Parts: sequence; structure tokens; C-alpha cells
Amino acid sequence: MAQETNAQVVEESQLEPSEQEATDDAEDPDVGANVNLRNRPTQAGAPVASEEWAKAGFTGFIDSRQRLAQPEQDLLDRGLRLLTTGDFPHFNFRQGDDEPEGYHVEMMRSLCEELNIACTMKVVAFSSIPDMLQEGEADVAVAGLAIHPSLLDTIGFSNIYLQRPARFVRRKDDFLRFDAHSLDGEPVAVLGGSAHEAFLKAYFPGINRVPVTDLDAARRILLDKTVKAVFADAFQLLPLVSGSNSKLIFAGKPYYDSHFFGDGMALAYSRTLPGLGNLLNYGLLKLEQKGRLAELYARHFAVDVYASY
Repeated sequence: MAQETNAQVVEESQLEPSEQEATDDAEDPDVGANVNLRNRPTQAGAPVASEEWAKAGFTGFIDSRQRLAQPEQDLLDRGLRLLTTGDFPHFNFRQGDDEPEGYHVEMMRSLCEELNIACTMKVVAFSSIPDMLQEGEADVAVAGLAIHPSLLDTIGFSNIYLQRPARFVRRKDDFLRFDAHSLDGEPVAVLGGSAHEAFLKAYFPGINRVPVTDLDAARRILLDKTVKAVFADAFQLLPLVSGSNSKLIFAGKPYYDSHFFGDGMALAYSRTLPGLGNLLNYGLLKLEQKGRLAELYARHFAVDVYASY
């Protein structure tokens, strides 16, 4: 269910020139005015006992023992201009012309509140994010931008806050074991030409790979028992296993491999601001230490993609 929000849209007269031009874009559904992140949605703003979440067993990826320098006050006073996209549930999405919502939006709202820093967020087309960061039109992007060597000269990346493992999904009424040898000869749906297909070829050579064009097709042939399982990105598989009426479930354990699946999710930032990377890492560290990252994960993802089943 979409969270109720009282976030206010910043007036165009308050935007920087480059931002105001973006809001004048001709009815582009991926481009929106800035949203002030200091105004919290009612539900997300409810009091929570964060210290309990720190002990909840969440698979955290931020090293809570690291020591980082406190960000420079001038940088905190400046505020942050954030970018996201509107088509990546449960991370960042919006319904119609509504304000953006999701895990990423709440994470950045929490980070800005933790650091007592003014932040605005704009929904833009994903393809425009690298250029906007490189040209200094925005400070930070929270949209799943991959850490790619071609970007590192002009775009920085924070510490990893979530990994994106691969997983198998099976029917609840099928109790097939999920290991390298038990799956020999079994048909498994996988996106054709994907890194996940390459991973299966390398580590599960005995599997009968069934290439599909999208996960909707994979779900259909799994439910009609044409295949025994689906193998894909764990977060992309969440819609298949979520919901009390779902007939599908995660099987086995998560698979991590930076070569095939990337390094994980990080905040992308402009290198035009010295100290910005430390500011973001410092904020993520504080959220990890207080259990806020674990809390947000539990609120936005009903099924744990990191657990073994």
C-alpha cells in the first residue's frame, strides 16, 4: 500500500536555473519538480525503537565499526540535490504525478534528517543521471546506478548499502533440493543472454536452461510446471513470491558474485564537491549503527531476499 505523504513540492522559483529548465520539460512523465525531503510521510515518521532493529539479525553491508570524519559544516549547510527515478519498485517509484516513494526515498530522508541537512529530490529519466552528476546539475543519485569503470573518473560511489544476490524461485508444492547436483537435467527459466544465464552456465552446468524474455513469462511456465524453477535477481523476483496468495517461494540460498552481478547498490555522487563521498558514507554509517537501515529494509520488503529457505 502506498504510504501517505505530506511532502511539499519546492516552487520553481526556488530552483537553480538548470533545475527549473528540467521542470519545464514537455510533459515528460519521468521528470518532476523537486520534493523537499525534510517533510516526512505520516506513516514513515511514526516513532520507532531503532535500537531493537540493530539487533534483529538483518544482513547489513555497512561496517558499523568503521570510523569516519564528521562532514565539514560548510558542506552540510549547502544541502543536497538528489536524483531518483519513478520506475524501480520497491526502491524508488511514484504513482502518476505523486511524490516519489520507496526504500531509497525513505533512506535518503533518514540520512538527511540524521545529518540535519536540507535535501530536495527530483524524479528524472534514468538515462539522464550520469550527465547531470558529471555536469554538477545534481549532487547525488539514488536510483541503482551500477558502479561501472567508465564512470569512475567523473562520478563517485558511496559504500555499498545493499547487495543484489541471485536466487532460485520454486513452486511451494515442489520440494526439489536446490544445489549444483540435484538440479542436473532439470529445466530452469532464466532471462536469455543475461548475467544470470552466464552464472548458471558456469556454476550449474548440468541445468537445462530455458531462456525467457521477461520474468512474467518465467512465472507462467513455472506455474504450469514447464520448468522446475526460475533463476534471477532476488529483488526482481520479489513480486513473484510476495503476497499471502503467492504459489511461489524462494528456494535454497542467495548467490553473490561481483563478476556476474556487480558490486551492489551504492549512492552515486558528483565529484565536483570535495568531501561529498565522506558525507554520504558518514550518514550511511549512522543509519546502520542506529538500526535505521534494518528498519527500512523490513518495512519495504516483506520477504527477506538474504535468508536461506
